[in-house]
Amino acid sequence: MSTQHRGEIVAEAVRRSGMKLSRLHKVLGISRPTLYRRFEDPNLEFEFIKQVGRAIYYDFGQDFKELSTSGLVAEPIAGYSLETVEDYKNKLLHVYGLYIEMVEKYNALLSAQGSKK
Repeated sequence: MSTQHRGEIVAEAVRRSGMKLSRLHKVLGISRPTLYRRFEDPNLEFEFIKQVGRAIYYDFGQDFKELSTSGLVAEPIAGYSLETVEDYKNKLLHVYGLYIEMVEKYNALLSAQGSKK
């Protein structure tokens, strides 16, 4: 049984979210080097993971059973807001990526069902 590297999983979710690290570390109230060190921690604390999840609008319950919240995404922390056109573009691209991922999974399910008939 392989152990999950929590820091890598969180870092990947942050990359997919489109939020810039220069913004995230400010929202979390930590320095950028500290943020990078946390991503390197294979046993990253769940409380920090939840803070990141709120900041990037992501439910880490799908990655860590210890954080499962019945699929509900926590409210974002107050410091995060879209202030620039670039922020809006990044968030829109993130949502579009989620949509494409969902459509691909849906199509795969349809194909799998069609091949069973």
